[in-house]
Amino acid sequence: MLYSARAAVAAVVGLPMFRITGALAAVVALAGGSAAFAGAPSGLAAAVSASSAVSASVPAAAVRQQVPLESGWRFKQAAGLSGVEAPQFDDASWEQVTVPHTWNRIGNEGYERSPESNNIQGTGWYRLKFRSAPSKGVHYFLQFDGVSTVADVWLNGHYLGKHEGAFARFRFDATAAMSATGDNVLVVKTDNTRPAPGAATESVPPLSGDFFMFGGIYRKATLIITHAVHIDLLDFGGPGIYERAEIRSDAATVQITSRVTNNDPKPQRLSVETAIFGADGKVVAATTSEAGPIAPGAVSVLQSSLNIANPHLWNGVSDPYLYRTVVTLTSPKGVVLDRVTQPLGLRTVKFDPDKGFFLNGEHRYLKGVAMHQDRPVKGWAVSDADQEEDFAILTDLGANAARLAHYQHDQRSYEVADATGVVIWAEIPLVNKVSYDGTPANAAFSANARQQLLELIQQNRNHPSVALWSIANEIDLTPTQVKGPSHPASLLKELNALAKSQDPDRPTTFADCCEIAIPPHVGDAANLRDPIVGIADTVGYNRYFGWYTGHFADFGTMLDQAHVRHPQTPISVSEYGAGAALTQHSDDPNGGPINPHGRPHPEEYQNLYHEASWAALHQRPYLWGSFVWNMFDFASDSRREGDLTDINEKGLVSYDRKVRKDAFYFYRANWSSQPTLHLVGRRYVDRPYGVLDVKAYSNATQVHLALNGKDVGAASCAEGICLWHSVHLASGANELRATADIGGTAVTDSVQWTYAGKPDELRIKAGDLTGYVAADHQRYGSDMYFSGGEGKGVNPPDTATEKRVNVEAADPRLFDSYRVGQFSYRVPVPDGKYKITLRFAEPTASAAGERVFDVSVNGKRMLKQLDVFTAAGGKLKGVERTVQAAVHDGALLIEFAPEKGEAVVSSIAITPAR
Repeated sequence: MLYSARAAVAAVVGLPMFRITGALAAVVALAGGSAAFAGAPSGLAAAVSASSAVSASVPAAAVRQQVPLESGWRFKQAAGLSGVEAPQFDDASWEQVTVPHTWNRIGNEGYERSPESNNIQGTGWYRLKFRSAPSKGVHYFLQFDGVSTVADVWLNGHYLGKHEGAFARFRFDATAAMSATGDNVLVVKTDNTRPAPGAATESVPPLSGDFFMFGGIYRKATLIITHAVHIDLLDFGGPGIYERAEIRSDAATVQITSRVTNNDPKPQRLSVETAIFGADGKVVAATTSEAGPIAPGAVSVLQSSLNIANPHLWNGVSDPYLYRTVVTLTSPKGVVLDRVTQPLGLRTVKFDPDKGFFLNGEHRYLKGVAMHQDRPVKGWAVSDADQEEDFAILTDLGANAARLAHYQHDQRSYEVADATGVVIWAEIPLVNKVSYDGTPANAAFSANARQQLLELIQQNRNHPSVALWSIANEIDLTPTQVKGPSHPASLLKELNALAKSQDPDRPTTFADCCEIAIPPHVGDAANLRDPIVGIADTVGYNRYFGWYTGHFADFGTMLDQAHVRHPQTPISVSEYGAGAALTQHSDDPNGGPINPHGRPHPEEYQNLYHEASWAALHQRPYLWGSFVWNMFDFASDSRREGDLTDINEKGLVSYDRKVRKDAFYFYRANWSSQPTLHLVGRRYVDRPYGVLDVKAYSNATQVHLALNGKDVGAASCAEGICLWHSVHLASGANELRATADIGGTAVTDSVQWTYAGKPDELRIKAGDLTGYVAADHQRYGSDMYFSGGEGKGVNPPDTATEKRVNVEAADPRLFDSYRVGQFSYRVPVPDGKYKITLRFAEPTASAAGERVFDVSVNGKRMLKQLDVFTAAGGKLKGVERTVQAAVHDGALLIEFAPEKGEAVVSSIAITPAR
């Protein structure tokens, strides 16, 4: 049944307020991305010729046309050039490129930066020659979907303007500058200089950030050709039509605001037809109104209200139903002047401080990931297909939400999110700080932050997938880094109010890194950092317990405290994660300290981190969601970590999207209904120990394991984890095969491991995560088979190179890590007699007698009152002790019992006694 519709013509900008009820309830309308135009007459000719010149003409009856400006560009990365904007400038020697394009190449899979890398930031020039057949009564606009960071644009020597901000779409009216002969020269100067006082980017967010700012025209460029009367193209890059809905159980009222521009020299009257189509292509609501006269050069705001009976809701990944809204402008003579289509999704969202997130009145936990937009070689110049692949991987994971960090992404990403039902956290690039000296933001910086927020909202408010506007990320970081004060509160309040004025239906948020996290020795917290949690409607916490700070167990405690501290603020976890190098592995990731800003980053530690973190997150009902940092590895030229350079490797998937890390399958087992079975550790092929635990991630109830064709047994699975203890590998090649029945579907997975060692001979590097091949070519596995104590390094994580120390020994690496405290090792070996070589170095004591302990083997005290400082002749000097023992029950139990201070050991070598 089609409800009657009413239309109204308004002379004001904005939408009337619908009454919203409930805790942060947001009744939103629609979705839509780049403007799509249907029904263009066949007489409209616009094409890119074989010579890459654009030819375009518009008959009087045509609807607007979009002409891609892709090929034929000339490019040069250089500063200090003059006269480049002149049409006659000689660019014949410049590089030929296609747009999207970036000159930067960042992200190297190796320990050193590749010679092919280019992280130079500065000025890049682009020039394009194209033809257009001159036509009367038409208007020309140049659209750029993303230029980094500052863009200056000339057409035929005429300066069209400047755009500051790397991530939003922007347009210039190019009509007056178009050549009367049809020969045009377009020039774009881009500048991605690192922000600093006096730089072109000094007042453009972000001032800093842990991601690389690629340069260039890295998204699509388009020539848009319209009639003089058209739907507005200059509203902060928005589509010119905006939707808002009030949703009831049996009907939805959709209010559509259309901004109409008259660039004709005469006043214009016109008809405005507004129609809503269902997914089946049938009209569900429509209305036509008369508008005008619209004065020359004026923008009129036209409002239409339509009713949809029994609306089909956009219901996230379970049912991402989309209508579409079509607004058509027609002259009194029946000529179609313009037509714009926008997707429309009807849904309600609510964020409750105690119960979490609700979509259409139903509780949903937002199982989210954060995503950057770059890829190897391409940088930010990714294609539509790239973005579609990213969302396909995301949905395969079982995620239902994404944080598009730390900036506005390409329109295609929001469109795909609409179509797949992924809930989006959308944000502006206000990252880390608002000034260079810790003072509040100045007028220029504040103005640009407001501009970027307006662009984000106007360009994306029609997307049903967008649930929140984020106004900042880690904007209070500086005091925690002990680098000075941070005073972002006034700007955050301003941005929050702006977001609410533009889109009162969507909640606001930001990601906090550092609330109450100022080191106590720094000074008065009130003078160092503004309190900011509570300025936005909701908050997300970026926390990395067990990685950058603290321990896994701290996560839940911190969240509970925050919930008590802010009882009226809905909270989420906006970032948590750990690095994972695909070529670095650990036999027991609990064995030693992680070096978060360096090397190594064993993949198994990422697994452990996410297992512990998810256990803390999913049991807290007040959280409205959590976002893994990150879905994919991404470029950051400040990083030398894991086994990579210029890459932050916290992704669940590798930078090139070819490898899904083990932790990917941990979340898939917990988040997805798809049958999932994944044996963990497939990249750790060459094993140093013959007896080990085997783990699988699965959403099966139980999984069976076979080793070299022989049954190992079934393991029950809890929270996606299935575990077999003390599996004995055979010498040489081993195949492990897991099988399970998941909902009637038989699934299997297998891995191949090799074991080149001997069951009665093994070596352990205490306190070490990845092991070491010693100077005598003997392999020491990473710390394993221990109970108690703590793994440490002689050089703590993140020790500066110039401050690192070495142990005085023939092979210092055998002494540069250690286990300390009261601890023991139960090492599985066949029965027999063994020689046990223990290596020690005093890491901290500065005098004899500060550390004294005993060592026992199988209950017999072998070393009594060992003082390593005395035995070695001082601090950081290596010493060995050898004992022998017999084994009768398949294990050596080596116990370290402190008498004064704590016990310590650096490495253990076990070999048969001869």
